[in-house]
Amino acid sequence: MVNIKTYRLLLFLAFCAIFAQQAKGQDYPWSLQYVTNMQTINPAYVGIWDKAGLMVSTKTNWLGIGGAPLSQYASYFTPIKEQRSGVALNIQRLTVGREKRLFFTGDYSYRVRLDFKNYLQMGLRAGIVNYDNDLKNYQPYPDYVPDPYTIADVSLRNMTVFGIGAVVFSEDYYVSLSAPQVISNTFNADMTNFSSSQNFTTIYLSGGYVFGQPGRVRFRPNLLIAATIGKPAYFDVAGLVYLPAALHFGFNFRSTGSICLFGQYTINDRIKIGYALDYSVTSDIRRFQLGTHEIMVGYDFNIYKRKYAKPTYF
Repeated sequence: MVNIKTYRLLLFLAFCAIFAQQAKGQDYPWSLQYVTNMQTINPAYVGIWDKAGLMVSTKTNWLGIGGAPLSQYASYFTPIKEQRSGVALNIQRLTVGREKRLFFTGDYSYRVRLDFKNYLQMGLRAGIVNYDNDLKNYQPYPDYVPDPYTIADVSLRNMTVFGIGAVVFSEDYYVSLSAPQVISNTFNADMTNFSSSQNFTTIYLSGGYVFGQPGRVRFRPNLLIAATIGKPAYFDVAGLVYLPAALHFGFNFRSTGSICLFGQYTINDRIKIGYALDYSVTSDIRRFQLGTHEIMVGYDFNIYKRKYAKPTYF
């Protein structure tokens, strides 16, 4: 068996190295329903369920405000037959006003058995993000006279995505640590280049435990802590109830001052339909919008005809 202390030490040193660098990177969008779609923030989850699957989602931020963020996500993931690894292909589109980002990424994971019940799964994410912010679409002056200094400015650029993650889990619990983007992407600022102030690398630490017996009502508390270099850390506390009738629902409370309610229903053990509503209870913006909404649809494929697959609690 693999020495669990050795892997814990390696993981600790790797992530300390990330924190030591003040790496700049673009803000990485993630799902309101991350509690049941952890692969959106941690590539190590690919293949953890022993089934292939397709998942698509759309998230509309601050409904009622023009130019508010809109994110769309699609992912196909699968374990590799007779191996301890999994792969995924992801496409993600983020629009904020006239600024657009299109992510093309691939994930790879590898599993190590620690003992009879516990596993360590490590993952890598790599790809590109296509950044589009054509300043010719902006009109800063009321006389509609084009600004010669912006005509040739940023229209389209390609940047690199690289992320890492790890998760220790059994059938009852998980502990996850990830950095979906660790590479710096910056623009030079001069007369013909637009300087984009991107967010720093974000580290996600999360964990959860499932209480109750299989076939009955089960409850899972969950905690996520997100730390961004140069910003205050924040946390997200969630509670998730699993019903025997293929239905689960829950809530999130974020230290940033918002509450999220979500639910998911599974049809014929294959089709998953989820919905989430996030609403700010402390920010002044709550008076001008109708919350953030996300719809998710997933489909599972048992392509290897396995008679048993791990429950998708995580």
